[in-house]
Amino acid sequence: MLSNYFSEKFPFAYNYFSNLLSLAKEEKRDFPQALIFEGSDTKNQYLFALELARILNCEKNGETDCDCINCRWIKSHSHPCVNNVSQIHFKGENDETKSVISVKQAAEIEKSLNLSSDYHRFFIFFSSREYTYNEDELGCFRELSYSDDINYSIEPLNYQTFNPATLNALLKSVEEPPKRTTFVFLTKSREDILSTIVSRCQVFKLSGEKNKIDYSDILNLISSYPNITYQNCFDISDAFQKYIKDENFDTLEILNKILEYLKDLLKQNLDNSSIVLKINNDIKIVNDAIKYKKASMQEKIIFDTIFLRIARGY
Repeated sequence: MLSNYFSEKFPFAYNYFSNLLSLAKEEKRDFPQALIFEGSDTKNQYLFALELARILNCEKNGETDCDCINCRWIKSHSHPCVNNVSQIHFKGENDETKSVISVKQAAEIEKSLNLSSDYHRFFIFFSSREYTYNEDELGCFRELSYSDDINYSIEPLNYQTFNPATLNALLKSVEEPPKRTTFVFLTKSREDILSTIVSRCQVFKLSGEKNKIDYSDILNLISSYPNITYQNCFDISDAFQKYIKDENFDTLEILNKILEYLKDLLKQNLDNSSIVLKINNDIKIVNDAIKYKKASMQEKIIFDTIFLRIARGY
């Protein structure tokens, strides 16, 4: 469902939300009511949020080339229930503020939530101003088949544009929204948003920044993480064993790279308790595998054990 465009930009979030969207579409799990996307790549954070909204509202299976009315509306930035909220968006009557997201806008949101809706409502918060894009800047919209007919910037929230008065006015709406409603806040850092809002959100690092360690080979082999299952765990094990043999890598080197990858994911998701629990458990599993390797355990047993335990969750 989610476009492969995001698999390299935000690999962990891509895998996490791919699984979550499938469950939400099948009504096996509720989608989060409040999300914070933090990092420097605000424009792609915005497109990621739009893709989440598109898939949840899609009348078919959420594929990237779907032409249902909801997908067409969202890709043309005109869906009635997928809302930008910025200094120049979602303005009510008599709201002449231009430099901040205002308390009046928070009241407009609360008023809109009192109306029933058949859609999954999204409110995407970011800082904005009138802006003319050059051709290169529009490439990401075109790659995802979104309309490039936009005249506003997509910038991160901060205390100057999204002040505590407005955040406090939003608190009730964020805390107790109607079902099938999601608030998304785009920012460089969660520190730029009032802590009472942050505590009610799931936070994801969507930075688009390259890791200090090159994990590209690991990502190719473990692309389904964190959703490794009994069905694919031994295939992943075999892929790692083949990679080590074909490239003549040291097994300990690869195990340590997996470990560092998990530690980096942990740092990016410290405010997401369920993910922290999952990654901490998997770090312990890999640390155990490193001990087994140092004790000269067979490579096949090591990798089979790692991915079977990750699939089992212990």
